[in-house]
Amino acid sequence: MQSPSALLPTFHTSLQSFASSPSTFLILHTIPTSAPPSSISSQIKTVHVLDSSFNPPTRAHLRIALSALQSTKNASKPQRLLLLLATQNADKAAKPAAFEQRLAMMTILARDILDQYHSDATSQGSTAENGMDEESLLAVDIGVTKYPYFHDKAISIDDSKYYTGPATGQQPQQVHLLGFDSLVRLLDTKYYPPTHTLDPLSALFSKHRIRVTRRLEDGNKYGTAEEQDRMCEALARGERESEGGKREWAERIEMVEGEGEAVSSTKVREGVGKGDLALVERLVGKGVGEHVRREGLYVADDKGG
Repeated sequence: MQSPSALLPTFHTSLQSFASSPSTFLILHTIPTSAPPSSISSQIKTVHVLDSSFNPPTRAHLRIALSALQSTKNASKPQRLLLLLATQNADKAAKPAAFEQRLAMMTILARDILDQYHSDATSQGSTAENGMDEESLLAVDIGVTKYPYFHDKAISIDDSKYYTGPATGQQPQQVHLLGFDSLVRLLDTKYYPPTHTLDPLSALFSKHRIRVTRRLEDGNKYGTAEEQDRMCEALARGERESEGGKREWAERIEMVEGEGEAVSSTKVREGVGKGDLALVERLVGKGVGEHVRREGLYVADDKGG
């Protein structure tokens, strides 16, 4: 198993090739490395897509991913997790950590997710359908996309045919894992020029689903759980139809409760700036924390995404 730091040159070269290629989506690494989709005889039914700036990855990312993978609602198995990094972001600049550093930290996050998932599955005696060990089916892909918007990302993942069933030719359903703040941006018409309507989202909601973790930290500008749920309720009542939003989309949005301490990448970077390594490790985990310290990341944070 290569260390995250040892992967940096490979990621750097791969990012350069990706940038100059016509491709809009590419898988750069899979954990375990022996588990590309083609190695799995069963059709992958669900791909959970955790799309973030990962600057750095945090325990919040881990909890969101685990919660989705362990949920029995709206996700058929076999399933898979995609950690996706956009090389273009609608709101955030590509700083302070270079993309290859973020990808290296994403490999640590992927191992942490799998370790916790396997541990929980073992303690619960979990097995997949047909007696197959579910742990042997689960893998985490680490990918990049050139698109900043969710609907374009979903289309590019499908168009890549990376997850196409070898026997059936069918595409799995994507479940995009969002925090409530991302749902607010997803349903904000300002991101969809030139018409500034929600019509482009039809490509996403016609085939795929959204799983939204509510944000309920202290001083939360997004309000209570009930207030956050009203965004979907308004959609279901047809209050966004004049903007192109369809009632039936609400049925494809699942709102779930957040767990654990509120974590933001900004809080992590501030902890690094103060030299509070114990705080950093609590927020990101031991592996990511050690990588941040070893590589000297975020010491001179210039407030990137």
